[in-house]
Amino acid sequence: MSLLFDNPMQPVLALPADPACWQRSAFISDPAARWRSYLHQLGLKALMLWFEEEFDHTPSPWPTVEPFDIWHVVDGLTLLFGNLRIVVILSETIDAAELNVPQEWVDLPNLSADYYIAAYVDVDEQRLALWGYTPYSQLQERSTYDALERKYCLDDSDLIQDFSAFLVAPKLEQPAAKSPSQLVHLSTAHAESVIQSLAYAPEPRLVLPFSQWGTLFSNGQWRQQLYQLSQNTPPVSIENWLENIFEQGWQPLESLLPQPSTPRFRSSASGTAVLTCGKKIFLNTASDDLLLMFSVDIEANKRRNIRIQLYPSGETILPSNVMLALELSETGELLKTVKAGEHDDYIQIPPFRCSAGQRLRVHIQLADSICQEDFIS
Repeated sequence: MSLLFDNPMQPVLALPADPACWQRSAFISDPAARWRSYLHQLGLKALMLWFEEEFDHTPSPWPTVEPFDIWHVVDGLTLLFGNLRIVVILSETIDAAELNVPQEWVDLPNLSADYYIAAYVDVDEQRLALWGYTPYSQLQERSTYDALERKYCLDDSDLIQDFSAFLVAPKLEQPAAKSPSQLVHLSTAHAESVIQSLAYAPEPRLVLPFSQWGTLFSNGQWRQQLYQLSQNTPPVSIENWLENIFEQGWQPLESLLPQPSTPRFRSSASGTAVLTCGKKIFLNTASDDLLLMFSVDIEANKRRNIRIQLYPSGETILPSNVMLALELSETGELLKTVKAGEHDDYIQIPPFRCSAGQRLRVHIQLADSICQEDFIS
């Protein structure tokens, strides 16, 4: 790598630590995936700021705002700058001699890019250095393919290391991605079966032939299912809440929000809720976190009277068409669903009663971004 930190042709961006980014990654069960997601969040913030300052235009992340469903299995920061798609590959290795691009960013038509950037990340020194880039055509023509790791490798001598001309030259013609004919059709039943088998694999992207994996990975809903399942989150226990034991991310209302904010949340009709707990929910397709709230009354016969509500976090209204659903955990049977309109400041599942120990699932969805929470009443 020809990396000189005082080289004005190779931008070095500030990369300050961000506790909020770490908190968003803390729930990811696999340590390597957790660190990768944290680095990509930091890198995304630094790059968005650089593009805005350098080119007077703010890029958009794609395919979603913060694609945790991608980052937990594949390296790559993706930005949409006008009509150009850009993939940034982060590396913590300073003496790298090549750019290594996962096959997903090259051979899948809906994920391939116009430009690929090699970046070095130094968390201790809080900096991100952009040390080279290549257009898609050059990556296709000059790289070698590593079949074992499923990545395209381009020597640093074939990278453009002068960023002063980046995005100034006319857009190069992008050859057609190679793999559409190689991808196979997967039925929904087959895909869901495959997802179950991949959920706990250390490298799920390398288990299947690329013809199958590419089809699965290209589908946003299937990516989300794999991501959710791989977290292996134990069900939330309302019985534990009664003992002041709260699963990761869940907090009683008075801890989750400042006291003056609590009247915003609707209590049960009787006004005698034993407890109200909440958790911040992140959906890739939403611009801000959402708040999932449970209000629980314990009746004399130990039956639970439960009210489930969904609120915006920083915004004043919910994203239009965000859906909140209640299902049976064992069978997936849909019990009730509600969807936000254009001006809703909250939505809720109608209050319901159930016996202690009932296994249920809350399903939250916006476009192809999905979050599920299993709980035991």
